[in-house]
Amino acid sequence: MENIMICNCMQVSVADIEKALHEGQQFADVEKQFDKVQAITHCSTGCGGCHDKVLDVISELMG
Repeated sequence: MENIMICNCMQVSVADIEKALHEGQQFADVEKQFDKVQAITHCSTGCGGCHDKVLDVISELMG
């Protein structure tokens, strides 16, 4: 699953999101983590079509 592309605009994979989450080292709520992941990877800053996919991946990785 790591190589699945989540954000085509910015070429962000599940592995990229997981790496960005672990850079923070502190899991809070999903929306706060989304902001951190977005700042690091720039996912969901193009067309925005991957927003829900990114949230789903973050939720799964945090769970």
